[in-house]
Amino acid sequence: MERTAQATFEFLAAGDHQLIIYSALKKLGIRQNETNFEDLVQEGWLLFVAIYQKYPQEPTEAPKQFLAYAHQALYRSFLNQLQAKRREAKYLEKSDVDLSGVPQPLDVHADIVDADLLKGWLGKCNEAERRFLIDRIYYQLTPTEIGKKWGVSRQTVYKWQKRIRSKLMD
Repeated sequence: MERTAQATFEFLAAGDHQLIIYSALKKLGIRQNETNFEDLVQEGWLLFVAIYQKYPQEPTEAPKQFLAYAHQALYRSFLNQLQAKRREAKYLEKSDVDLSGVPQPLDVHADIVDADLLKGWLGKCNEAERRFLIDRIYYQLTPTEIGKKWGVSRQTVYKWQKRIRSKLMD
């Protein structure tokens, strides 16, 4: 059988299969009255697609075995997401953004960026993303130059940029 997203959603919607999403959330102590509950349920549906498609055997041949596997995989995925959010929130609480090491703006473009605005941006970012913002805004380095400076690929630099954009859009 084909493992398309549509086939996956049909399998999940069949019977009481979708209860594994609620069960994984319950195991983590997340209840229906929490603000992010519905978002996590939707995330669970999307995670289920990846789990279904990666499962080595045909899930429909032994559905109970697959559902036990999927439940554990969903639990771990949710746990990883929640831990990452908690770490980030804890880091943001503790970290006081220090701009003393940042040089004065070198030109008009960098001058436009208000220091308070930049400080707010840096407060939402992890260390790598902070380095990216400072290198991009103050030093006006290209992604290639930033990658060389920090010993990472351009792809990594673009991932930093993408994460920063999504954080700042929130």
